[in-house]
Amino acid sequence: MRSVRKKKEGNHMKLKRLMLCLSTLVLSTSAMLTACNSKGSGEELTRVKKIVAEAEKMSRDDLFKKAAEEIGDKTFHWYATSSRGGKVKDKFVEELNKVRPSGAKEISVDQIDYQTTVDGKIYTFLNAEIESNKPVTSGALLQDGYQLQTKGIEKGYVNYIPKEWNEKEDVNKERDANPFSLQFQFKTWMYNNKEKNVEIDNVWDFAKEGVTIDTMDPTNENVNMDWLIQLTSDDNCKLLKEAFEDKTNSSGLDKKALEKYASYGGDRSYAFLFIERFIKNATFYADDGAALKAFVAAPGHAAWIVYSKIQNVEESAQVTKKDIVIAALGDKHSDGKNPTLAMKGFGGFMYKHYLMLMPDSPLPWTTCAFINFLSTTKVGYSKWSGDVGDYPTYGEEINQDRSMNGHGSVGEDGKWAVDSSKPNEFPCLNDPSAKWWIDTAKSTVETPSYIGTYYNTVAAFIMQQIAAKK
Repeated sequence: MRSVRKKKEGNHMKLKRLMLCLSTLVLSTSAMLTACNSKGSGEELTRVKKIVAEAEKMSRDDLFKKAAEEIGDKTFHWYATSSRGGKVKDKFVEELNKVRPSGAKEISVDQIDYQTTVDGKIYTFLNAEIESNKPVTSGALLQDGYQLQTKGIEKGYVNYIPKEWNEKEDVNKERDANPFSLQFQFKTWMYNNKEKNVEIDNVWDFAKEGVTIDTMDPTNENVNMDWLIQLTSDDNCKLLKEAFEDKTNSSGLDKKALEKYASYGGDRSYAFLFIERFIKNATFYADDGAALKAFVAAPGHAAWIVYSKIQNVEESAQVTKKDIVIAALGDKHSDGKNPTLAMKGFGGFMYKHYLMLMPDSPLPWTTCAFINFLSTTKVGYSKWSGDVGDYPTYGEEINQDRSMNGHGSVGEDGKWAVDSSKPNEFPCLNDPSAKWWIDTAKSTVETPSYIGTYYNTVAAFIMQQIAAKK
């Protein structure tokens, strides 16, 4: 009995030693993996997140003091898909210098390195830098909800919400706080009514046989792809259904046309039918500038382009902004403060610019201060505020009033000068607020998490429709 018990005890000790070895091996492997994956997900991410948590509780003044202490004589590197934020970096530096530590060297504009690239390249650049484990870029201004979700948020980009923004009563935290959104940019429906023979009062009118829509190819522009995918969300399917069933729908489509998409479930057949018809009626261009040029020269054409682009139309005997009608506003539109909705369905697509910190941001305090400056101050947002179709999530108080931008005259310099006391020359430029476009005109709003979830299914359908078109 004794010898058997000793044998069992011996086996038990061997098992314990084996388990201890395995446990040590697992812990060692885990440590190795943590070290390998610390690029934006280990100690650096913890450091940056801790600083962001503190920054979100700070007033702008206190935050700028921390930023001025942090930057010292170092260079702050920022990457963006828009150059406009770089045009106010001198004003940002002015604010830092007001609160820099006593005796510290004056901060120079040259210490703000603001670089730009297109949304097709920015995530590749930023993520390659993260993978290199040699952080240089501190923060970024980004767009394209799909890439932000799959290549940014899932990579560990850090969200910061300014205290001033978060404590403001009229901001939409559920929609715009995470990921933090600087602004909406806007694509909308329009038509060339030079010959006064076009009538659009329902979004399904753009799906009618024979309509030509000048726009960008979704395979060449991520924003158009994101918009089409967002259309399949429950809220947008409901809007499309309501518009389809409204008496103003003159598309010629009936319930039978929906049947082939019934397998997508619920009301999604309306979205997939609309996508099919949009692609069929679309004439694709490489960029919005080319689409706009074709549109303004073709009476009767429709367009789906960025709203602000119409400001670039040069007046001539053949082409004028007077012929452009923004469909949701209608051909009798005169004042953006009190607009009347002229179209059933959805008025456009609000896509966003997002502001985020890199997971291992070298200068996180400065990054938070710059994000705060761009998103909550009139000076910081000033390079966007003059354009129709650009709307800060913070609210209209940091934006310009563009509700009467079509009233005025051409000045001595040959440029359009807005003057609300003068005639309404260009009704298409009388821009309502973002609130009107979203609440009344029911414009679709980009949601990165939704687009990321449904991208593959809907994108495959879109590609099939484009292939069939060719």
